[in-house]
Amino acid sequence: MKFAKKILPLFFLFLLLPAIMLSAKGRYNSKETTDSGDNIFANQALLSAVFEKLYNLEKNKQGKVNIVHIGDSHIQADFFTNAIREALQFKFGNGGFGFTFPYSLVRTNGPRYVKYACNATWQSLLNVYPVADVGVGLSGIALYTSAEDFVLQLSTQEGYEFNKIKIIYPTKEPQYRMSVTAEPLQVSSSGTVTASTIGMRYHTVKSGESLSVIGRKYGVTVAQIKKANGMKSNMIRPKQRLKIPVKAGARSTKPVQVKAQISNIAKDSIDYVSMVTKPYYSSYTSDTLMSRITILPAEKQPMYNLNGFVIENDKPGVIYHSIGVNGAKLSDYNKYPLFFEQLPILHPDLVILSFGTNESFGKLSDTEYIYQIQEFVENIKRLNPFAMVLVMTPPPSMFRRRRVNTYITDYSNALMGLSNLPVWDLYTRMGGASGIAPKGEYARLIARDKVHYTTSGYEAQGQLFASDFIDAYNNFKKKKIN
Repeated sequence: MKFAKKILPLFFLFLLLPAIMLSAKGRYNSKETTDSGDNIFANQALLSAVFEKLYNLEKNKQGKVNIVHIGDSHIQADFFTNAIREALQFKFGNGGFGFTFPYSLVRTNGPRYVKYACNATWQSLLNVYPVADVGVGLSGIALYTSAEDFVLQLSTQEGYEFNKIKIIYPTKEPQYRMSVTAEPLQVSSSGTVTASTIGMRYHTVKSGESLSVIGRKYGVTVAQIKKANGMKSNMIRPKQRLKIPVKAGARSTKPVQVKAQISNIAKDSIDYVSMVTKPYYSSYTSDTLMSRITILPAEKQPMYNLNGFVIENDKPGVIYHSIGVNGAKLSDYNKYPLFFEQLPILHPDLVILSFGTNESFGKLSDTEYIYQIQEFVENIKRLNPFAMVLVMTPPPSMFRRRRVNTYITDYSNALMGLSNLPVWDLYTRMGGASGIAPKGEYARLIARDKVHYTTSGYEAQGQLFASDFIDAYNNFKKKKIN
């Protein structure tokens, strides 16, 4: 009898063992890691078509590979995505900045490498608000004005000059004319610093700093810092002394707060270029690189709408498009068909989705979250059948700075259990909830709200992905060559 009591539990455990193993397999059956053992990808084999295009780009030095990264506020500021952009373009070539939107006209944050100036006031509507017929397209934000005399200029910083541009709008008929020779809009203020010569100052690298952080501090680009220091990579170390190119006469690295007044351009003297027009966009290709274009109304209309621009150069390489809206969820993009109708304008080879934080604060179940992901993917595939979609799990966060956000854990587990999509597990890569705990590795890189991250935090996330992605690509290339 005593023997039977000891044997029975073992017998039932033996019966349950296959079910337990099957359950574990359902969670991890598609997980693949590179030879380093540190990278966290699921269904990595599905990226082979993208890796093949990158391999041909690297080998033949021809063509472009377009990557489109879509998400919420973690993406809009471009800290996260720019870290990936810099790493991939350093390895495969800089094919251009890609998609850009005049966030400054909406009075919100956006990338710093492309600047806008305009003499008119624009109204906006984000996709997070109830549906309205104002042309919410590829940017996830509708931008519109009734001003008939507006002049809008786009200009880029060094390293992102372009010779091809697309103007995107929500109609099938063109709304704009463009000039590449119009003079810069004059910004008058009392606080600007003018200087024509370039000098040098020095910066000692602090722990946790990156070239992007240092560049923003001094108002220069990463490319300018690397050029001044003869650097071939973005790697820096604490206490390293860097030369920083600055305009002679600039005494402060802090931005000057000025009240700008923008003057009109003499429109009668403007020369316009001939553009190729297709549904939802007009494009122009120049024989030489440009750093500024000017757009004006094509014809008198009751309302002018703008969905953004695409800028690229004539060099082979990666174009890394970044699209984000503060507070956005998957459902906010899904409810606007125009977003998906305009996506083919970017010719996406790979689309990366970064969602989940806002869904978690809406207490969305993991089942509904996966449903929204699958709907988003179907909407993409409908008009972009050859594009691969990769999903990132959301980063760890907390509710009201006190309670662990367990919804994020559920989303991560559910995504990693999928078999039809490649998934990069950012949540686990950062150590999960323990990674942002008081003594966690990323505790100092998360913002005070315990939801967003610092600039360095976002850049660290981008560098993690870029490193894992390039490692996975290198393993693909090694197998291909061997």
